[in-house]
Amino acid sequence: MLPTFHLGVWQFRTYGVLLSLVALVIGMYGFHRLRRLGLPTALLLQAGVPVLVSGFAAALLAVYLPRLLHTGALGQGGGMTISWGAAGAISVAVISCWRYRLPLGRAFDLGVLACPLGQAIGRLGCLAAGCCAGKVTTSGLGMYLPGAGGVWAVRYPTQLLDAAAHLLIFLALLAVERRGRQPFDGFLFVLYLALSSAVRFGMGFLREEAIPVTGPLSAMHLQGIAGLAIAMALILWNMGRSPARILTARQ
Repeated sequence: MLPTFHLGVWQFRTYGVLLSLVALVIGMYGFHRLRRLGLPTALLLQAGVPVLVSGFAAALLAVYLPRLLHTGALGQGGGMTISWGAAGAISVAVISCWRYRLPLGRAFDLGVLACPLGQAIGRLGCLAAGCCAGKVTTSGLGMYLPGAGGVWAVRYPTQLLDAAAHLLIFLALLAVERRGRQPFDGFLFVLYLALSSAVRFGMGFLREEAIPVTGPLSAMHLQGIAGLAIAMALILWNMGRSPARILTARQ
């Protein structure tokens, strides 16, 4: 939807530029915060780079794998890229913390603030590409935007709403962190998971492609419910333990 930039013989899509910015922000800001662990730079890179790479690899897998399975050829298809990307990054982060004997809860608290900031920028990329569009509406919130099929209409600006919501999540996590000691290590990560899942659940009512899969609930709704359930389970599990011990790796 937004223009392609030309620099000599090279062409740069706005979507690609913003996704590159997402990787840069998450990588640099996350690394900057993780330095508070007081660990050698080389160790942080060894543990952190695979997390970033796996997140983007999982997101790309969700985009291209469905088309490959159905047609036998690579091509862009549908996929739950954010959910897959988050799942891939979190899984590898747990493995990295275990392998390098990092304090898992503390590491997650430090690294997680880069996620909502990156998601906010990423949703601007969605707006640039015209994907993740909202449903047609007569609401005062509506904007004239294209849908998944390229049809322009007055729609909910779900990309902008999602970006604003995750920017607010980033600010909220930052404010909670600055208030001081948390109930347990990993609290900021759990709070992020709960808030981001709530946003995804809400967006399920506004997104054009959120087709019901069970009753009135779409896949987005189910993902949001699953995230909230996991966050609640982590809170209950860790509130019963001694403070500052959530998700800690072996010593």
